[in-house]
Amino acid sequence: MTVTQTILRKRFRTPPPVIADMFLALAEYQPVPAWPRDYRALAGKIADDDPFTIILFVEPLAQEHWRRTSHMVMRRAELVSELEETVYRHFERELNSRMAEWLQDHRDPDDAHLRSIVPEYYPKAKQILRGDYQERYPRAWRKRWAERRYLQPRHRVECLRRYDLPPPLGLWRTGSPQQFYFLRRSKTYARGCGASSGSREVHSYFGLAFLELTRCGMSLPCHILVYDKHNRLLLADTRPSFALYPGGMGSNCAESHDTVQNLMRTALSVTAAASDDYSAGRNDSYYGINVVRDGKK
Repeated sequence: MTVTQTILRKRFRTPPPVIADMFLALAEYQPVPAWPRDYRALAGKIADDDPFTIILFVEPLAQEHWRRTSHMVMRRAELVSELEETVYRHFERELNSRMAEWLQDHRDPDDAHLRSIVPEYYPKAKQILRGDYQERYPRAWRKRWAERRYLQPRHRVECLRRYDLPPPLGLWRTGSPQQFYFLRRSKTYARGCGASSGSREVHSYFGLAFLELTRCGMSLPCHILVYDKHNRLLLADTRPSFALYPGGMGSNCAESHDTVQNLMRTALSVTAAASDDYSAGRNDSYYGINVVRDGKK
């Protein structure tokens, strides 16, 4: 039988002082060094390291905060000129080929060589860009072309959400659920997520290793956190036993499908749960965390 518990938003709370202090201490943790790509070997290696885990969900930022510097970071990003962008867009393959040949016998740490060959493509890029201007500005293209603004560097203002979280929780700007595997004695951690192949590999191996330790009778505490739509870090729940975000489990992993499935049958799975009804703010009441266990409660 599948048992599902939903932790509603109204139960989310500010972490109590003991847990808040523990979160601040995470700044001392460093990434786990080399680790075996075998979940049983990994489980054996970390069994005596006092492991625990944190699952972090991130809500979309509320629209009312989109232009507030208290919730957003405004950053000026420099862009290349329109002409240079045309070079990269139309001659990327040729540039990559020439750079690959150059790098066989040279180093170019600051892209100095790349910058030196880009102007060779300006005449062809000008012809392409001139045609673009004629299509975009049929009545005013001559005036715009004469202004030669296509030679000037450009910029744009980027609005990035603030992640005011204790490290390492706030080191990655992503809306994807993340699971952190902490090893208290060695003060190291690994981060699993579905946002990249590397983070999916970590999530699979460490998740399976933690499940193996749970199967062997170990209690691995799990803190479920939510960075809410107002940029507040809230505690949804603390579980005395291991809980797992199931997304991507088994990806980029050499373990067999049967192995993954057998271990997942024992997992306490945690996922975000949100209502489809966003009218009149009703989603505030219904948003929550689903905690699901297959089998007996």
